[in-house]
Amino acid sequence: MADIVIRIAASNGDGVESSGSLLSKIAARSGLNAYYSRGYQSVIRGGHVWSQVRISDAQIYSQGDGIDILVALNQDAIDNQSGQLNSGAFVIYDTSKANADVLKGKGYKLVGMPLIELAVENAGDPIARNVVSIGALLKILGLDIKVFEKILSEMFLRKGQAVVDNNVKAANAGYNFAGIEKAYELKGDGKARYIINGNTALAIGAYASGCKFYAAYPMTPASTIMNWFAANENRGVVFKQTEDEIAAINMTIGAATAGVRAMCGTSGGGFSLMVEGLGLAGMTETPIVVVESQRTGPSTGLPTKTEQGDMLFVMHASQGEFPRIVVAPRSVDEAFYVAADAFNLAERYQCPVIILMDLFLSESSRTVDSFDFSKVKVDRGKIATAAGSERFKRYEITPDGVSPRSIPGTQGLEFIAASDEHDEYGDLVSDVLAGLEVSVETRRKMHEKRMRKVDTMLKNENVFVPHVDTEGADYYLVCFGSTTGAALEAAERLRAAGKKVGVISFNYLMPMDKEKTKMLLAGKKLIDVECNYTGQLAYLLAANAGIDIEHKILRYDGEPITAAYITEKANEIMLKW
Repeated sequence: MADIVIRIAASNGDGVESSGSLLSKIAARSGLNAYYSRGYQSVIRGGHVWSQVRISDAQIYSQGDGIDILVALNQDAIDNQSGQLNSGAFVIYDTSKANADVLKGKGYKLVGMPLIELAVENAGDPIARNVVSIGALLKILGLDIKVFEKILSEMFLRKGQAVVDNNVKAANAGYNFAGIEKAYELKGDGKARYIINGNTALAIGAYASGCKFYAAYPMTPASTIMNWFAANENRGVVFKQTEDEIAAINMTIGAATAGVRAMCGTSGGGFSLMVEGLGLAGMTETPIVVVESQRTGPSTGLPTKTEQGDMLFVMHASQGEFPRIVVAPRSVDEAFYVAADAFNLAERYQCPVIILMDLFLSESSRTVDSFDFSKVKVDRGKIATAAGSERFKRYEITPDGVSPRSIPGTQGLEFIAASDEHDEYGDLVSDVLAGLEVSVETRRKMHEKRMRKVDTMLKNENVFVPHVDTEGADYYLVCFGSTTGAALEAAERLRAAGKKVGVISFNYLMPMDKEKTKMLLAGKKLIDVECNYTGQLAYLLAANAGIDIEHKILRYDGEPITAAYITEKANEIMLKW
């Protein structure tokens, strides 16, 4: 099995992101598995940035550890990345921009290339040095350069055949450069794959489920969801870039009230502005989907770094109590299915559904075979279609807490939707108009009706319990969301070293089936794995299921957690147990 991590590093604006994207696309079309991630600064141009592509002929679940091949396009790349190099790593560096003397004598394979000179000579443009470097990478990896040539043709044909030919020449110049030799034997399975990031997968899943309206104010790392909807307005969806996040959620509520499947998205700072609107959706029982892609905080924190610090925030956002569903996809492909399911849950229980992403999952790309659109089913819940002899009770008190709703404009099914407490018809309740006794009793009944939905969810749905990998293990890594991939690979490494370690991972976080969760976790040796400081999942489990997880592996420096990090910390914990 071959498993290689390649990192391409330079300054923002040097084409590093496009280089990583190209390399991951080549791997996907070569029948290999790839995982693409990046690190960048919150500046438009300048600052040290990198793209990382992990390529393997086996299944992979995370971004990988360390660097096997570094492509250094400037001196900063060597200075900043040399500490991440694995033993015997390749370092390809641009001799006109970098000096690798500091790495000599350390066992690395240093390959100096005049990348700019080769780019100008073959393509007539120094910007093509990225194409030259990818050509060199393909030779080292043992991959067919013809796949790259086809991709280049697709990319540049609109600019003319001469541009295609020049880029193909630049790629081959790198591939055939003296000193570049095949070091790996990556063999694909012959099946071309898709390479897609979490946000795009989520957007496609939402669209497949019938989402027709998306509103957002640009805020990374949720912005690529907005980009997808903006690019696909000709496919029967309406996208609105709003003046702020308050407008975004209110427009989403308006669209959903009108009967449209509607969604908005943002990050933690923008969600802070959406909080009042979230409460409005809770009171009016409007089925909306909200995406919250986490980055570090508080305030703007590290705007381009990842974290899992908003879980408890989204669970308790807005004043008062009302049902909501919180789900945290654990992988790129799961983001598709979770988004599709979110609309069914929102409409079935007439409440907000919050999809909790994070920067790492939102922006990282992974190869997927395909999405099974046949699994996307549409359930719009209780929709009244014909008027009865009496006035329509939009908020009718029912045993399951879910009332029939109507699409505005349906004759005889008119209703009032207001932010104040109301009766079954939607008429507002106040001490002055209804009298204290009537007001108090109506409030109690309506509040209980809404909250009964939680019991109905837990009774009817089978998703609100965690997933277990490796039954009968001695130890379990407990995690949620995007940390799951690294935890699964860490568990594999620990098992290979003779330790029986499994993974218990959560995606549907709220509501939590307390009894089933308690039965599943009780008596097991548990290690909490999260990207935050306080161990928010562990707190949630203690509060809901009475399970206290003493041992924790936490990361909160803005970098995504890795399998190596988890493995090292887990070994330390198990030695002390």
